[in-house]
Amino acid sequence: MTNIVSKIKDKVQRHKERHSELAYQYVFSDSIYFVNSVHWDEVAENQTVLLSRNYLKTIESYSPENTTQRYAIAYSDGIPVVIIACQIADINGENIVSPKSELGLSLANKYQERILVCGNLVSSGLHGVAFADGLDLEMGWRIVAEVLYKIRRSEKLAGAVDFMLIKDIKGDQLECSSVVERFSYRKIQTDPDMVLQLAEKTQSFDDYLALLNSKYRSRIKKVIKTIDSSGLECRKIKLDEQIDEKMHTLYLNVERQSKTRLATLPLGYFNGLSENLGDDFVCYGIYKEHEMVGFISMIKDGKEAIAYYVGFDYKVNEKLPIYFRLLQLAIVAAIEMGCTKVLFGRSALEPKANLGAKPVDAYVWARHRVPAVNFLVRRIFRNLPFDEAPERGALKEKK
Repeated sequence: MTNIVSKIKDKVQRHKERHSELAYQYVFSDSIYFVNSVHWDEVAENQTVLLSRNYLKTIESYSPENTTQRYAIAYSDGIPVVIIACQIADINGENIVSPKSELGLSLANKYQERILVCGNLVSSGLHGVAFADGLDLEMGWRIVAEVLYKIRRSEKLAGAVDFMLIKDIKGDQLECSSVVERFSYRKIQTDPDMVLQLAEKTQSFDDYLALLNSKYRSRIKKVIKTIDSSGLECRKIKLDEQIDEKMHTLYLNVERQSKTRLATLPLGYFNGLSENLGDDFVCYGIYKEHEMVGFISMIKDGKEAIAYYVGFDYKVNEKLPIYFRLLQLAIVAAIEMGCTKVLFGRSALEPKANLGAKPVDAYVWARHRVPAVNFLVRRIFRNLPFDEAPERGALKEKK
């Protein structure tokens, strides 16, 4: 009986929290060009590069056709304490799951949402939130929940937004963000992120190879030998409009095969990243008789290298290990950029595990405005399969 009373009291308290304002001030913007640049940079400094104004200018200039951007800065007595970058996205069932399965076909035919995404649909990671140094993390996430509520309510004239998503939560971020459960957000597990940790002494690709057990090292060398003996050339790409167009075509080859396509990058995006991020964005390509048949793009994010988008010619890949070589080139790029960690993302888990990458569990926080639909959405997401990363012993055990 005491437990029931406690639950009822907690439910009443959560309802009160959801409908009570915090003692903070907010500035909202539909463009990164309108935010106070000094205040934004003050919080964004030393945070992820994907919250830098240079990156956000790129995604705003080359936004997927189903998304638009929203921004907010939270202040405490005139001092910026939280910055938030969001997207409004029009999503249907085909964006979420392949219609080949019975569940997928039903979802594709019926599901249509205008969603508010805290973060970025074209990146993997917590790229929508940054807190000022010294801010209590629980309070920071309460501010995030209030800001998302205010943005959702402000969108009525443009079209109702009923579904909200905070992505992507990994590691210790999960515990400190769990206060959003009090605002009716629910945790949903997604595919794991594959992360390769390099030793501090890794200065070259040969140094990396020395970290591997012989079986996995031999596999990598075999891929390199196959590519080299076939007359293919691997080199760093210098982007321009013509190269960008070829990269975009190869990117679409892969994008069309993806089981989830929440947002598709437009032509010009890669060239825009190169212009705005400079040395923090690099691409490697594989060429056959001067024709690019594959590429991988990399973003330097502090000491982490994000293996961003990949594209390749599937016909060439059927005969030669183009994709496997591109994954290796991601490590080459990471070492050249002085990074100690490679974030490979969520697809093709096995070949990444064979390179020494380990899975890191990833989640999103999701909330629908209507409680009954909120329950249904959680049921749908729970039925969507996510891949289990294989266990591999590619890296030598530390002595």
